[in-house]
This record gives sequence, C-alpha cells and structure tokens, in this order.
Amino acid sequence: MKLKVNEEGVLIPKALLGDSQEVEIIQQEETIILKIKKQSTNYKLQSNLESRKPGYWKGKVKIADDFDILPDNIQNSFMGLSE
Repeated sequence: MKLKVNEEGVLIPKALLGDSQEVEIIQQEETIILKIKKQSTNYKLQSNLESRKPGYWKGKVKIADDFDILPDNIQNSFMGLSE
C-alpha cells in the first residue's frame, strides 16, 4: 500500500488505522515501518478509597439451608426438557 505524503506528514487512511489513534514509526536503514498500536482501556483506581475490611456482612446475611438445591423442574428447563 502506498501512502500520500504532504508538507505536514504522512496521511494514513482511517480504514488502515481502525479504532487506533496511535502509530509507532520504526526506521530500519532505508525502510520505514508503521506499527499501529491497538487502543487499550486503562482504568484509574481512586487512591482516596479506604481498603476493604473483611467481615462487614458477618451475621447480617442468612443463606437458606436449601440454597444449593436446584428443583428438578428448573434444572429441566435449563436443559430444554419438558416436565
């Protein structure tokens, strides 16, 4: 692929870049390589949050004795079986 060069620089088609907005230029002797960097999502954590203390919910929540028991009719529904 040939790219157009003007007084301001090289024009890179949007189709070639995709969603990326960053290009790394590498020059090796007489060859110039354009390396398109994929856009990454970085999340900045707030440093003013207090660290979590375990045990906050202890004694405040009760889990039913039959919590892990799945009734047959619901299990059959997940499997696409009729009752």
